[in-house]
Amino acid sequence: MRQNQYLVIGGSGEAGQSAITSLKQKDPSAYIITSTTTNEPVSNADLTFFDKKAEPGLAEKILADLKSENISPEFKALVYTPALGEVGFPIAESSPKQIEDTLGICLYPLLELEKSLKPEVSVAYSAFYWLNHTLSFYGSMGVAKYKADLWALENPKNRKIVRAGTFFSKSVRGISIVLQRTMKKTNNPDLLTLKSRFEASDQKFMDFFLSYAWEHEKEAFQSKFNTPYRPTERKDLGRGLLLALDSEKPITTVLGDWSWEESELPNVPDWFQQF
Repeated sequence: MRQNQYLVIGGSGEAGQSAITSLKQKDPSAYIITSTTTNEPVSNADLTFFDKKAEPGLAEKILADLKSENISPEFKALVYTPALGEVGFPIAESSPKQIEDTLGICLYPLLELEKSLKPEVSVAYSAFYWLNHTLSFYGSMGVAKYKADLWALENPKNRKIVRAGTFFSKSVRGISIVLQRTMKKTNNPDLLTLKSRFEASDQKFMDFFLSYAWEHEKEAFQSKFNTPYRPTERKDLGRGLLLALDSEKPITTVLGDWSWEESELPNVPDWFQQF
């Protein structure tokens, strides 16, 4: 029997590693091809394309590698994980250039690969970009996540979003570093509130930032569930991917032990429509 092929872009990160583990769990004979920015083979993958940075031209490089390896362009799923963009300021203040640069990393390569490879399912990752605390610091990344939601809603059968709660990762660490720098010179009232709370917390900023995000997630969603809130972990992303692949709805959310599915945009501020 022919092996199912899966393409995971960004296999070294938290989302990529959880995706590879979950795909092997779902389909033990799966042949998983992945990319990484490093020169080291990605753990648990069958084939790694090295030195593939998330930047414009990424899709062309992946397609060229597939051709050079004589890989049949037939994929059960395309899983796209890169999430890099300018953060540390309110989403509403994102400039057209910041948005375009972020989409060039977070979304456009996915669209190009989807168009060329025509996988059965394409999967992207998202976050709670519309919650009050996130609106104040997620910058152009928030626009990219909004655009990805719209992308999935256009074709729910073949496009899926895995939305996950905040957990420790290199990406979150990067956001916290930029945010700590931004707070020193901001006039934004929400960021000033965050700054004052941090100064009164007696915590390292990374620990404070995670606790702050978890507090807001709990406040936003606890009333919908009888079980207590817990912070999200990497294993939850894998659970989210498996649920998304079997779901008829385009958006699957995992937040700690909680999971739910959606078929429409979250309740975002009206000004998102300008992007």
